[in-house]
Amino acid sequence: MNSNKGFTLIELIIATTIILIVSLGFFGWASTIIQTNLSIERNNTAYAMLMDVAEKLQRMYDNSLIQPRSGSSRCVGFDTSGNLKKCTSCSGTLTTTSVTSDLTGRSEYTNPIQSSNTPYLYDNNACNGTTPTWDADACRTGSTITTAANAAIDHPNATTATYDSINPIRFIRNTTYYAVWSVAYMPCGTSTDRRKIFITVYWIDPEPSDADLTALPARIAAGTATIKSVSIVVDKAIGTES
Repeated sequence: MNSNKGFTLIELIIATTIILIVSLGFFGWASTIIQTNLSIERNNTAYAMLMDVAEKLQRMYDNSLIQPRSGSSRCVGFDTSGNLKKCTSCSGTLTTTSVTSDLTGRSEYTNPIQSSNTPYLYDNNACNGTTPTWDADACRTGSTITTAANAAIDHPNATTATYDSINPIRFIRNTTYYAVWSVAYMPCGTSTDRRKIFITVYWIDPEPSDADLTALPARIAAGTATIKSVSIVVDKAIGTES
C-alpha cells in the first residue's frame, strides 16, 4: 500500500492562495487602523492648538488681533430665537441673515477656501523639519497669505507684524497646522466692548510638498488633497479682565 505524505502542487497553490488572501485582509485592516489613529491624532493636535489660540485671544486686551481687520464694520447679534445674525451696520439693526457655516463647522469668516480652492494660508514648507514651537513666530517666515481666498478672514494677514505670542503656523509631527480667525462686535447698535471671535485651525491632507501654491488648488479640486479643520466661536468682553 502506498502512502503519500507530501503536498501536491495543487494543494500547495491552494494553501498559498488562502494565506495570501488572509494576509491581504490583515494588512488592509492594519492600514485602516493606522490611518484612523493618525486622523484622531491630527484632530486632537488641531483641537489643542485651537484651544490655545482661543484662550490667548480671550486674555488679550483691546489690540488689533481681537478687532476686525477692516475696523468696526462687522457686527452681529442674537435674534429672539437665539440665532446669530448679521447687523446692517455696527450702528444699525439686526437683519434676518444668519452667519453661515459649512458641515465642518467653519464659519464664512474663517473658511480658508470659501471663494476658491487656494488655501488662505500656506507656509511653502517653511516649517517642515523645524523644531515645533507653540509661541515662537519662526514658522511664519516665508509663508504665503492669500487674502483673496476669503477676504472676510481678519487674521493673520499680510500687514500684521506680530501675533503677541500666537504662532498661526505650527509644524507638529510632520503636519503643518494653520490658525485663522475673524472678529465681530456685538450686539448691533450698542457699545463695542463685546466680541465674537470665530477661529478655525486647519491642515492639508496629505501634507503638501509644494514650494508654492500653484499645484495645490488642482489637487484639492480633484480630491487628491483635502483641507481638514476644527472650529470654535468664543466670546470676549473688553474691560472685564482682573
